[in-house]
Amino acid sequence: MGREAFRSWVKERWKGAAFGDEPLAHHTYLKVGGPCDLMVFPQSLEDLKEILGEASKAGEPLLVMGRGTNLLVQDGGIRGTVLNLCRGLKEMKFSCDVVQAGAGVDLPLLAAGAAKRGLSGLEFLSGIPGTVGGGAKGNAGAFGGSIDQVLERLWILNWQGQPHTFPRRDLAFSYRRCLLPCEGVIVEAEFRLRQEEPPVVQEKMESIQAERRRSQPLPAATAGSVFRNPPGAHAGQIIESLGLKGKMVGRARISELHANFIENLGGARAADVRRLIELVQERAERELNIKLELEVQVVGER
Repeated sequence: MGREAFRSWVKERWKGAAFGDEPLAHHTYLKVGGPCDLMVFPQSLEDLKEILGEASKAGEPLLVMGRGTNLLVQDGGIRGTVLNLCRGLKEMKFSCDVVQAGAGVDLPLLAAGAAKRGLSGLEFLSGIPGTVGGGAKGNAGAFGGSIDQVLERLWILNWQGQPHTFPRRDLAFSYRRCLLPCEGVIVEAEFRLRQEEPPVVQEKMESIQAERRRSQPLPAATAGSVFRNPPGAHAGQIIESLGLKGKMVGRARISELHANFIENLGGARAADVRRLIELVQERAERELNIKLELEVQVVGER
């Protein structure tokens, strides 16, 4: 089948869980972004295998997303199909000091589940509003913790829907990145944790959450940290030193609380956010000779 036939098939096969011309602004934390040709919410591994297999045959472009927390979708939207995993792959299995979690599990829920069972190592995830799949792909981290410190194994479906399993030694981690041995969709992750008294783990989580509330604009519509921290420095401090805190373009603003966050004040466009990003990068390179790399993922057409 061709691309149009594939999209029609998906909408019929997953009626009620597949939507054409779906605005990405409704599915990202930054609340900007044009429409995708099709968005589908797979509920199970079998759903994913079937969709991936047919998309591969049809030559359909695919984008995988979870909560859309670290995603900037441009105003022209996305040509192709978006696989949104935030409603499926939610199973968590705990066994001694090991936990297996589906790609759609919310990171704070995973951290809370581990804390309840007296398992330490995931406390840093308690305030990161993403999912296991995106967290593993982006090597999510905060407050001295990161996914690569606890990840043991990943299960992946390649773009043809074929399953692969990779142990930690086959994964190439770096700062906010995980290079996978094959391209495709992360469907499950395994973590090895440490036994600890539940109240101790809970106290660590509460401390991290309190620090987030103090230092980050949590109620605002943002995409999280916009730039990667350069070696030995903090992007937020660099942007603040340039006098750009509070700088606005349209209805987008560099946060006055933490300069590495860009807020949508309501009605911002992706183009406004891009202009702020480009302004920061240009000023940092011209005035400080620092090249700031994006941490947020930019997708779609302008």
